[in-house]
Amino acid sequence: MKIDVLGCWGGYPSLGGATAGYLVTTSESKILLDCGSGVLSKISEKTKVEDLNAVFLSHFHYDHTADVGVLQYIIKGLLRTKKRKEKLKLYAPIVSNKDLNFIDEEVSELITIKEENAFKINDIKIELLQVSHTITCYAVKLTYKGKIFVYSADTAFNERLIKFAEYADLFICEATISPNSTHTTGEGHMDAAEAGRIAKEASVNELLLTHLPHDGDFNLMKQQAEDSFGKPVLTALEKQEFYL
Repeated sequence: MKIDVLGCWGGYPSLGGATAGYLVTTSESKILLDCGSGVLSKISEKTKVEDLNAVFLSHFHYDHTADVGVLQYIIKGLLRTKKRKEKLKLYAPIVSNKDLNFIDEEVSELITIKEENAFKINDIKIELLQVSHTITCYAVKLTYKGKIFVYSADTAFNERLIKFAEYADLFICEATISPNSTHTTGEGHMDAAEAGRIAKEASVNELLLTHLPHDGDFNLMKQQAEDSFGKPVLTALEKQEFYL
């Protein structure tokens, strides 16, 4: 299983960067987790859009969904020219009619996600956990050939996430709050020390900090996470692809 970090910024992209987006590739599947601002400018470096099996949206904040509309423009063209045969499977936590506004039913098959039993997309087992954000939001666990990848999405510290992330080979966890940063009020988010604590108590193998604040002290954030985790920690600025 390969995981490409396409975007890692919280709120809005840096110059040439992107907000939340993570491409998961196996021998049978290509799944995009979140589709934030700038993600489509990055995904073409890794794969063809026509090969995407599914898109998961953890929640409906713009920094996780901004490029979904233009992604559907691409899919519409691919369907029209027969370069793609099936609609895009779009998994999302629909909680109101407002959430449906940007879904183009001509090109997307909408599948509402809830915290329930695991299911599969081809060769990947998918599990979901509702986390503690300002709106309905889900963490995602993907298991492939015994390897586990967990993405926290946006969340405040949540004890349930420890069990959910247990023994993950890779844990990509949000760390939005940084000392002296003005990026967020902190509501619905964690700092790096809390991300490190979850990683330690969940006995994960590798921790990557993401959803980064533009004015964050990344060296300090790494140190805070490492003090909690007890192992080296990466930020999404440093490493963009992982092989599990």
